[in-house]
Amino acid sequence: MKITDSGMPDEAYWNSLFDVESILDWLPLSPSATVVEVGVGYGTFAVPIAARLTNGSVVGLDIDSGMIDIARRNIANAGLSNIECIERDVVAQGTGIAPDSVDVVLLFNILHFTGRRLLLQDAARILKAGGIVAIMHWRTDIETPRGPAVALRPDEAEILRSAEGLNLRAHGKGRLLEPYHFGLQLAKAG
Repeated sequence: MKITDSGMPDEAYWNSLFDVESILDWLPLSPSATVVEVGVGYGTFAVPIAARLTNGSVVGLDIDSGMIDIARRNIANAGLSNIECIERDVVAQGTGIAPDSVDVVLLFNILHFTGRRLLLQDAARILKAGGIVAIMHWRTDIETPRGPAVALRPDEAEILRSAEGLNLRAHGKGRLLEPYHFGLQLAKAG
């Protein structure tokens, strides 16, 4: 299922909307971390994670075959072998990843629909005990040049409500990820 207001602009413009280095610094990654990104898009985050932050496996999932093709091109251009991109409708099919097998799941700009609990539930399922769901979304308190309608954007409280009963707990405090996003990390108990 394609999520409402999820169209992608030109790659260079999209990448200009993030302070990628600051966001990467925020992620709790060990040198051997296994990472899954739901909605990998152009590989804006998955490619530098695989290139610089982990020698573990990185899997990028996306419903859009065009995005997968571009992400694969960016992976090839970077000469990476520890990352793969898979076309998959995660809302309808889940991630297809084994339970308790992943250190970090990235849910970036993807929780702006009523079924967000499905994504959080599958993230909790595939995480190892102590693993982290790193969530980034467009802020609701400022104007942003892109993103879904403000009424669709979840805030931290909505995300925490959606995660109730999933064995996920806030890991530290939420944080602004300038210029247009906020971040929240949830850790799997165990």
